[in-house]
Amino acid sequence: MTSSFLFSVFRLALRQVMKHKVRSFLTILGILIGVGGVVTIVSLGEGLREVFKGNMASMATGDVVFVMPDAPMEPGRVPTGIKLFKMRDMDAIRESEYVSGVIGGNIKNSALVKHGWRSANLMVYGSPYNYFPIDNLEIDYGRLYTRGEEMGRAMVCVVGADIKKELYDPQEQIIDSYLTVEGARYRVVGVLKSKSAMTGGGQFNKSIHIPMQTAASRVFGSDDIYWMSVKLFDSENLQQAKEDISSRLRASRRIKSGKDDDFSITTPDDWAEFANTFVNSLIMVFGVIALIALVVGGIGVMNIMLVSVQERTREIGLRKALGATAGTIAIQFLVESVTLTLVGGMLGIAIGYAQGGVVSIIMKNALDVSWQPSVPLQWVVIVGIAMLAMGLGFGVYPAWRAGQLDPIIALRYE
Repeated sequence: MTSSFLFSVFRLALRQVMKHKVRSFLTILGILIGVGGVVTIVSLGEGLREVFKGNMASMATGDVVFVMPDAPMEPGRVPTGIKLFKMRDMDAIRESEYVSGVIGGNIKNSALVKHGWRSANLMVYGSPYNYFPIDNLEIDYGRLYTRGEEMGRAMVCVVGADIKKELYDPQEQIIDSYLTVEGARYRVVGVLKSKSAMTGGGQFNKSIHIPMQTAASRVFGSDDIYWMSVKLFDSENLQQAKEDISSRLRASRRIKSGKDDDFSITTPDDWAEFANTFVNSLIMVFGVIALIALVVGGIGVMNIMLVSVQERTREIGLRKALGATAGTIAIQFLVESVTLTLVGGMLGIAIGYAQGGVVSIIMKNALDVSWQPSVPLQWVVIVGIAMLAMGLGFGVYPAWRAGQLDPIIALRYE
């Protein structure tokens, strides 16, 4: 089989596709929709994976572990049965030989916040002075409160980026102004940079942060802690450190021997693995739906090729009468089938990537959630191979049927 023969067959296939433009377009459309759906899902999923990787990389290094109550929590309230940490739990962890420092996570709840004649129910956090870098919160202007202010239970606060818009007139200065939280006045010392919804913006942009000691004694009346970040001396002793922290917490929380832990100890790598599994599951679930559309498109290719065989019966008979073999006829129809699927596949890749970009723009404008869609090269190769296989698979029967036509009967076909 020479290259000139294949080229002539391919040229003939393109001629047949262009001869029936509307029919070919509708056939390609089915493939395009399926491939476009798959690529859109993959591009958004891969972009989301990169966002998770970036967040995990900026969150902490390998010498940090996070300790959390062993159950999911809902913003603003404690689910039934969850036992939060106490200051004594932090003190117990600090005594470990593997630990260089501990940061207690926020005490938080919604509270009525007032400024002048304006008021709103906002999320109020009791946050340690050294908490903000852990959640990638940065000061836009002003400053963070200090360790001395926290230990002295100072009446100061740091606010989210949207607080000025919520409670202040446009011309008002927010730094050194006062907010009333549950009847007590707090001086604003800093304003945080705005965060996107993807990284908790909806939660943090409308939040008030006051020193943890102040919150425990003046606002919440308890020293409940939602999570702890533990800095280790050496990441090489990670396993021993986790075992020692677990032992000390079990003693501090009075967990009896044989009972399960009511807390979990995780690393940024654990969270990255969870995020990776989540994205893979997301791609798989929605990818199956798109693949169903792709199979439907493949069935459409088979259907149109069978119609083409019937329409060109006399042509097939004439070519066989002039010496064309059954294999030559079959190859011609296989090439036509593959041409349709490959064209649909390539258009689907382009449109799917474009759709991913459109979705990301819509989410950015509507929800302040944004990530860059990405289509890895291996997925382009996979789609190309899948389109080739689909063209061959769904074109085999029509091609075989064309090759088996009897030339005498075919020439008499009306």
